[in-house]
Amino acid sequence: MQLSYWELKNWFTDVNYTVVGSGIVGLHAALRLREKFPDSKIVVLEKGNVTPMALGTKNAGFACFGSISEIIDDLKSHSEEEVFNLVQKRLKGLQLLRKRLGDERIDFKPHGGYELFLKEDESCYDECVKKLPLINEILRPLFKADAFVKEIDRFGFNGIREHLVFNPFEAQIDTGNMMQALLKEAVSENLLILNQQTVTSFLDKGNEVEIVLDDFSFSTKKVLFATNGFANELTNVAVKPARAQVLVTEPIKNLDIKGTFHLDRGYYYFRKYRRSNSIRRREKLGF
Repeated sequence: MQLSYWELKNWFTDVNYTVVGSGIVGLHAALRLREKFPDSKIVVLEKGNVTPMALGTKNAGFACFGSISEIIDDLKSHSEEEVFNLVQKRLKGLQLLRKRLGDERIDFKPHGGYELFLKEDESCYDECVKKLPLINEILRPLFKADAFVKEIDRFGFNGIREHLVFNPFEAQIDTGNMMQALLKEAVSENLLILNQQTVTSFLDKGNEVEIVLDDFSFSTKKVLFATNGFANELTNVAVKPARAQVLVTEPIKNLDIKGTFHLDRGYYYFRKYRRSNSIRRREKLGF
């Protein structure tokens, strides 16, 4: 691709920071760079065509920090301090998101979250009930109250145990609204977002980094990779992404549930969302 003088001058000359990936992490990182370095030139490269290819637009919209079974599972390979720090970072990230964009713009709904247990999954249920006081004690400095409470299942799900674990601090958001708001913030802060730009490689030259795209290359002082599952393609960081699906059903009549729901250590989850009538296609959409 032959770039004009103006394109080279305005987008690819004297670049201070380049962020690869325009998902939640990429745009927040770029906005934070703008706050710290207001006069810098910041370019964000996104390989997606219309919307970012990151998980920021392909999730279920859970504003959560981990179900009780997920946290207990983390404790099997991490210390209590490490798990506490992990939950603290997740909570801080949610607070920063709300502060930056506002609850109304992201359709933040603090309905709480529920962990359900299958009747046949006795071992997981017993472990969560037994360790519930321990988890609450570990997380008490963060929430100043019990993060998890055992309650009777009032929803009438089939095949589920009589008791569930309720988390009053969990919420849900509209992912599409959030990403639109985040993109507007980025544009208003003069971040240069370029779509359909695939980074094929990069070369660290010491005082600058050469970024190689499909058709040309340019130099930047610093580069930040915010590509999550795609990081392994460009860096030496060992990231092995797992395949996941978000399924959206047709409207279910008389579905009397409110909140977010988890199963099996955070691997399965669901929530209610009222879709717009303009959405007709049946495909993997965040809901």
